[in-house]
Amino acid sequence: MRYLTAVFALLLVVSAVALNHPSSMSHLLVRFSDDTVTVDLRMQELTLREVPRWSLDSDASGGISNFEAEQNWDRIAALLEETMWLEFDGEVVRPSFSILDYEGGTHDNADGSFDFTYLVARATLPRPSDLGAAKIHSDLFLDDGNPRHTLHITVSGLEGADRLYLLRGEERDYEIHVPESGEVLAQYTHLGWEHVLIGYDHLAFLAALLFGVATWRRLLGAVTAFTLAHSITLALAALGICTLPASFVEPGIAFSVLAVLILHLRRSPADARPWIPAFAFGLLHGFGFAGVLGDIGIPADARVLALFGFNLGVEFGQLTFVLPVVLVGLGLRHLLKPNHHARLRDWFALPALGFAMYLVGDASLNYLFGNFAEFTSRLILLAVGIGVALVLSYFPVKRTESVRHQRTLVLQAAMLLVFFNAGQLLQS
Repeated sequence: MRYLTAVFALLLVVSAVALNHPSSMSHLLVRFSDDTVTVDLRMQELTLREVPRWSLDSDASGGISNFEAEQNWDRIAALLEETMWLEFDGEVVRPSFSILDYEGGTHDNADGSFDFTYLVARATLPRPSDLGAAKIHSDLFLDDGNPRHTLHITVSGLEGADRLYLLRGEERDYEIHVPESGEVLAQYTHLGWEHVLIGYDHLAFLAALLFGVATWRRLLGAVTAFTLAHSITLALAALGICTLPASFVEPGIAFSVLAVLILHLRRSPADARPWIPAFAFGLLHGFGFAGVLGDIGIPADARVLALFGFNLGVEFGQLTFVLPVVLVGLGLRHLLKPNHHARLRDWFALPALGFAMYLVGDASLNYLFGNFAEFTSRLILLAVGIGVALVLSYFPVKRTESVRHQRTLVLQAAMLLVFFNAGQLLQS
């Protein structure tokens, strides 16, 4: 079982490189009134930037500013009109969008422009007097951008509760209706599964837990405790009973990865009790899952079913990550020589520690410190990430050989993180 820690750390590093990318998604709000249909589309700046048919980042700054979006709006609007439309009683109606707003601005630029995270566009259509069937079709970004793009649809103003639906991949048409129970369950299960596999902070926490696992029994205990804890707070937050702000939750989740990793590196797996931090910090991770679910929304008439499906998907996502690691770990057990065991653990602890410090610094920068130029941002990231690691590492404990060894690993990982960021700055 101890080989699993090394495998988890390896997969964590690979996933951080491959999946350090927010899930590509847009939000479509369609509001029906007596005479009009208002269509609001909320798109990620990152998704717009990655459309291969154009290069909107004309100044090569690494992001699209509001000036660049407005200068290229004819091309963006043409893509929207080409790839998304509505059908009213079989008649195709193509919305003509204009810019409504920008959300999540980061900082002002020297030319007077500003960066943004989301661009919101609006179109207004006449509503047919005797509307029967209505349909939404979207190829948006799927064939020209990101084939994993998801369109979250909310339809309001019709009889009954709002309709919520997800279009992704091969499913490109939504005939507006109240989704059946099976549709809700399947969609939100897939959503939970997907979120875990792209949520590298949650995967990092699982890896940190596994550094303290020595037996199958403790593996089961840690996973069960984590599942139970995040299920409790996910339900409380999703049902509106208790919530926490993202400015507390996201840095807290990053901190949990670093704290648990250092805790488990200063003692042998045989002496660790991973179920305790799994449950304690799992409560915080549940609020993180709930934040994602809150951004998407859950149907008012199927809240419990959607919540159950999302939570079920989270568990499937964890198993998708854990089971291959277990199989590889069992294989390594028969291949590695006994004198390589401790050294292998150190090899994988170094990048895991460096990544955990990065998570702490990055989350603190994004949620606590505000907006700075790139050089200043990286200095803050390094100072916070390494500083928190050193405080945790040198927290008063009985000085033993394992504690001294863990402190050495932290210092070595801090140097790796410094060199990595220096290289990133030189490259930019």
